Amino acid sequence: MKRLWLVVTALVGIHVVLTIVHYQFQEIPWLFRQIFDVDEEDSFPTWYSASALLLTATVLWVQANLTKSQRDPMAPAWRGLAVGFLFLSVDEIAGMHEMLNSVTEISWAVPGGVVAAVVGVVYGRFLLKLPRRIAVWFCVAGGIYVGGAVGIELLTEPFLINDALDTLPYNIWTAVEEGMEMGGVLLFLNALIGHMTNEAPETVLRIKLGR
Repeated sequence: MKRLWLVVTALVGIHVVLTIVHYQFQEIPWLFRQIFDVDEEDSFPTWYSASALLLTATVLWVQANLTKSQRDPMAPAWRGLAVGFLFLSVDEIAGMHEMLNSVTEISWAVPGGVVAAVVGVVYGRFLLKLPRRIAVWFCVAGGIYVGGAVGIELLTEPFLINDALDTLPYNIWTAVEEGMEMGGVLLFLNALIGHMTNEAPETVLRIKLGR
């Protein structure tokens, strides 16, 4: 897991350095900046984010299968989370959420925030059934992820309205936004693996990610 944190730090750090150099010192060709731009779909950071979300969806699916084999009534909830993370992984590459901006005047972040709130309410009982430490970490991870995806998106809306996307401040904010999203996913994945390690029977293969 530490290696994944290093990857996230490197991806966000490279974006920040290139952004500062480009806007403060020397213009950098767009084709070079694009592959390291956290706000671009055709970039290393986006590929990583989609992969991390897909990995989390896969681990959640394994957890759902384990709980189902133990006749645990929480299995459908785990399965629902797996499907949700799979959707987020696809959306990270396809950018489906941004299509809302072409059919409505309000930012996609508004309905996105509503959906996040509904999911939080629906999964309230699920969280209460988990060990408190795991539930807390899930909530922290979700709060960080939604705070970045929705909160920072709304905060930077004036940049879009004023046609100021090609500026240093906006591109620094995108680093904060994507960094929060990446960090939230890793916190969730770490808590999930910890929960599986503690709860799974001895015959189940334990999942290790560089630990």
